Amino acid sequence: DALDAPDPQCGTRMARLLMEAQARGILTSVDVVSEVGDRYRTLVPPSLKYTDYLIINEVEAGKTCGIELRDGGGALIRSAIPRALSALRDMGVRRWVVIHAPEGGWGMDEGGRYVARPSLKLPEGFIRGTVGAGDAFCAGVLLAAYNGESLEAAIDDGSAAAACSLREDG
Repeated sequence: DALDAPDPQCGTRMARLLMEAQARGILTSVDVVSEVGDRYRTLVPPSLKYTDYLIINEVEAGKTCGIELRDGGGALIRSAIPRALSALRDMGVRRWVVIHAPEGGWGMDEGGRYVARPSLKLPEGFIRGTVGAGDAFCAGVLLAAYNGESLEAAIDDGSAAAACSLREDG
């Protein structure tokens, strides 16, 4: 909660922390906690100016940039994903913006290049729990970024890590 507090220069204390980290040459990444509410539009954007890698799910992405990524029936609006990625990148993300959902992973790099990767085809009964799959996806993408892999490979690595997480309940 302290990092969500206002900061007169950067917008939030989290944004200030990220700014100071980048000033020291540290690459930064942001993942967002899913919650009910509309705080995304006020809390997340100030930090994106100081973010190298943004890796979030479709609900968090949509709420942050104001672009609906699911319709009233819960279906993914795939045509809106590139606009959401671009909007998030335009908020200041320096390197990669990545959105993940059960249907796949999508990314945009610093040059505006769009990448779409389908979700893995898992056998019937494979999924035992979904808790932590988004965090595992994020970890896979960050490991790939650290290792200098391409955005495509990073999304694939994130999907593989998420699949490992889905194999176990909780």
